[in-house]
Amino acid sequence: MFARVKQLAQEGVEILDLTAGEPDFSPPKCAEEAGIKAIQNGAGRYTPAAGILALRQAVADQLKREQGLEYTAKQILITNGAKIAITQALLVMVEAGDEVLVPTPCWTSYPEMVKLADGVPVIVPCGPDHLPIVAELEKARTGKTSAIMLNSPNNPTGVVYPESILREIGEWAVATGVRIISDEIYCSLTYGDAKHVSPLALVPELMETSVWIGGMSKAYAMTGWRMGFLAGPYDVVDRIGTVASQLTGSPNAISQLASLAALENAGEEREAMRKSFESRCNLVYEALQAMPLVDCPRPEGAFYAFIGVEKILGKTDPESGRAIHSGDDFVELLLEVDRVACIGGKAFGAPNCFRLSFATSEDILRESLRRIAARLNALK
Repeated sequence: MFARVKQLAQEGVEILDLTAGEPDFSPPKCAEEAGIKAIQNGAGRYTPAAGILALRQAVADQLKREQGLEYTAKQILITNGAKIAITQALLVMVEAGDEVLVPTPCWTSYPEMVKLADGVPVIVPCGPDHLPIVAELEKARTGKTSAIMLNSPNNPTGVVYPESILREIGEWAVATGVRIISDEIYCSLTYGDAKHVSPLALVPELMETSVWIGGMSKAYAMTGWRMGFLAGPYDVVDRIGTVASQLTGSPNAISQLASLAALENAGEEREAMRKSFESRCNLVYEALQAMPLVDCPRPEGAFYAFIGVEKILGKTDPESGRAIHSGDDFVELLLEVDRVACIGGKAFGAPNCFRLSFATSEDILRESLRRIAARLNALK
């Protein structure tokens, strides 16, 4: 869908694009200035494969300050984006044929990443509130289960897993020997009363077996700088570092220095971006609540709303003649007729939903939501 939107734009078709998984803000000014200075100083050369020590220490400091997780700099690995951090963790932690539990809805890359590691993704549907159910995880567990993928705040649902659920999953994981790969890339983006807590902080024994994933893309709007972070036990991080040295080599040197500046100095800008996302979140949720033909839990984190369309299945759009049998069908209709681009839920393991990103301006959101409401009301 992202590629189609870009192609239509190149053809001169105006699209209201709600597909983006990246902030529409500029990176923090201090990060940009640090990057420019690094280039001018000739710093664009190889670094250690695990990343520069100062940045590893800054990540460890932030994890202790904000998540209550105590890691040394040597337990931190800097990677070329959080995506490769997850993949490299799977390559080390999963043997051929191992099963990895993937609660859904989930980010579309998780099952494919498991397959790249010669593992077997085991899809475990969440409850109607999009929260994992420990009894269902246990039912899906076999003697081959080695790990579980967790993502909170969640993409695509915007749900922040409550402390009680995370503690229950963490204690279950320790008792059963299942490792957790905890993708917390959106940990700084929560709204209202929602509070992010890492399962590794709630159940400290997990720090001996599991890994934490973060990065600069979401909270700092540094998507194209490709900076990810991984934290874990010494032996696991050491092995992942060995994989990284062969697979990707050292992380981008300029991006590392820019990220160091952002971690140390961009707290106020990060909070300003979070507040803007919260305002947009409220706008989107209030508009969706006024649409009786769709269902959507209040987004609590990240920058997505995940919208259920069960009430319109079987309906037809009179203007196009298109019948709606899934969230993907409705997304196709919105793009074709209303020039609003969203992502169908099939990609996330929830075919009767679609994802709307509010990482765009409030003007675009208001007009998009107006068109969506009008299209829903037109269905017969």
